[in-house]
Amino acid sequence: MWAGKYNEPIEVWDIESNRNAFGEQLDNRVKVYETRAKVIYTGGLRGVRNSEIQTPYTKSFIVRIYVPVTDTSWIKWKEKFYRVTSIDSSREYQEITLTTELVNE
Repeated sequence: MWAGKYNEPIEVWDIESNRNAFGEQLDNRVKVYETRAKVIYTGGLRGVRNSEIQTPYTKSFIVRIYVPVTDTSWIKWKEKFYRVTSIDSSREYQEITLTTELVNE
């Protein structure tokens, strides 16, 4: 096991849905877990979508296998949110590889 490669602090966030007094569904982000990860830049390009310039950067976060992450989780790294697009776990190396894309807010 190589612990020195997990050198970037990240936060795992989930969406919590609640209803208010008027019956509206409100989605709130809730921080679930803080850990360290290895961050790998996997791609990105600049494109025009709906007359708006977007930069959909993708990154891979490698975390330990015990980190509670799901397909609906968001990763916060350097004050930016990334949406999890795929999860690949490796029991041999005891780690999870999260492929993510930058959330355009």
